[in-house]
Amino acid sequence: MIEVPMSFDLNVKNSESVARIAAAAKNGGVGAALMIPQHKPIFDKLHLTYNLKRANEENFNLLVAIEGIHDGKLSEISILKNKGASAIFINSDEDMNLIKRVFEYAEFLNIPVFVNCNNKSLSYGVMNDSDIAYSLGVSGIPNYAESVEVAKIFELSHHFNAKVIFQSVTTKESIKILKDKKENIFVDVCIDNLYFTDENLKNFNTLYKTFPPLRSEEDKNALLKACEDGTVDFISSNHIAATNKDVSLEEAEFGISKLDIFTQLAYSLPLPHETVTKLISTNPAKLFGIEIKEKIKIEFGDYEVNGDSFSSKAKLTPYKKLKARIV
Repeated sequence: MIEVPMSFDLNVKNSESVARIAAAAKNGGVGAALMIPQHKPIFDKLHLTYNLKRANEENFNLLVAIEGIHDGKLSEISILKNKGASAIFINSDEDMNLIKRVFEYAEFLNIPVFVNCNNKSLSYGVMNDSDIAYSLGVSGIPNYAESVEVAKIFELSHHFNAKVIFQSVTTKESIKILKDKKENIFVDVCIDNLYFTDENLKNFNTLYKTFPPLRSEEDKNALLKACEDGTVDFISSNHIAATNKDVSLEEAEFGISKLDIFTQLAYSLPLPHETVTKLISTNPAKLFGIEIKEKIKIEFGDYEVNGDSFSSKAKLTPYKKLKARIV
């Protein structure tokens, strides 16, 4: 048994209510979380205030990222930061001049930028572009849909001192690009990509359909190695409360529910416990200057996952067994 600080999850999508997020986070040993506005827009005072108010009602430390660019226009970043926004979220394939201006704001205001590196025009598939996708007769999302965008943002970030977080990196090519990053550049990996590969979708199992997609075994191993050698700074959940799964692979909703078991999953990884603590607690807290005081105890063994007990609205999850649980 070990005692560790509660987790700080840097990637919880706003795919369900703040009340459900807060309850699921408590189950998963998560003491603080960053809401990423990928399902519902958060680009003005109304949306920001609503989410912060709900988090306060739940007595949950929810940080909110606002869209830096909305409908092809720059958001009121300075005003929103003063109103409580903790981070900026952008997609990498927006207008480059707007992205440059977001970086300028981020540097001036000392607010981190989370970048989803994905080229939408190359990402119309439903899973990783591989022989498995070909055998299933479905369209694939190639590794370079991510890595070309990583290379572009990586180059741009060298011209600014803004804190830039490459969110949910999935490929060995991206890791290679980010290997020699500056101290203002950070790498985040989704925990799903440290557990599963596109092999898990062989039987059209929609539970494994998520975005960014599950990649190859080679990619997974490269990510795990990068967690150990310091290239990766954060492991986050990329929690998406997807419920529409009992349909065809093409029609199924993207996303995997796992906030209720996030800390348990992290300490079940084949990584040293000290490394896990750094990647899910220490480093995220340091990024935002937050001290995580509350501790939890973890014990190790073989435990079953019961999705029906999840507080998230999404009870379906591909995770079946854990090596760690919260006492």
